[in-house]
Amino acid sequence: MATPTDKTTKRLFALSGNICAFPGCALPIVEAAGPVTGEICHIAARSPGGPRYDPSQPDKDRNGFGNLLLLCRHHHKVVDEEPNIYSVDVLRNIKAIHESVAGRAEQPTDLIFAKILLNDLNRITISRNNGNIAINSPGAIQAHQVTIRNTHHSLSINAPPGTIGSDQEATRYVKYLFDQYNKFAGADRMRTSKFNHGAIYKNIESNFGASWRLLPIEKFDSVCDYLQQRIKRTTIAKSNAAKGMRAYSTYQEFNTR
Repeated sequence: MATPTDKTTKRLFALSGNICAFPGCALPIVEAAGPVTGEICHIAARSPGGPRYDPSQPDKDRNGFGNLLLLCRHHHKVVDEEPNIYSVDVLRNIKAIHESVAGRAEQPTDLIFAKILLNDLNRITISRNNGNIAINSPGAIQAHQVTIRNTHHSLSINAPPGTIGSDQEATRYVKYLFDQYNKFAGADRMRTSKFNHGAIYKNIESNFGASWRLLPIEKFDSVCDYLQQRIKRTTIAKSNAAKGMRAYSTYQEFNTR
């Protein structure tokens, strides 16, 4: 998942005046003694299912200066728990007014605070004894990397709404394509190295930037096309194609079985 750049965050910190942008709040973003008491807030969420998420928004704009503001931890939670009240337009107005009043010129030390804020955005540690943890959900944890210390032997992570993993039919078809690829590629006796059934999952993550389950549903067709092309390139699939035999069913065919 992409994050704001150092340059963008440095500018954001300078124009925040090191003060929470919520009207009437005077809490600092970073205290003089060092503790970080503020957070980077995405006006339109950076992940599907998050508050005010806009699927049509380009990734560059999603993490761009215009889509970010700095809030204390309390008010970040407030605006994300009430996205209908604190809409995109409302937060943009809050940002514009605050920066016009509190903003100042950038200083060299602002880069240090920018890096601190980005580290805080990207790393959250949770100690979990029981219950559920919501990530990238309204009012929940918004982070690039979440470390969970779990006292139980197993931990399940549910895909957030709007992702491939949250759609049962899409999930079934993607799993089917994975199985087809592994079946064809794994049976190739001409391979010079041992076949790794899990490699295709890593390839998807490398090509699309995240686990397939967590990708937006809008990426479903692209993921399927990628897997279908990988299947077609296997030696056995090519041999079968020459005989008029298909290597996989289409999504429509698969769901009418």
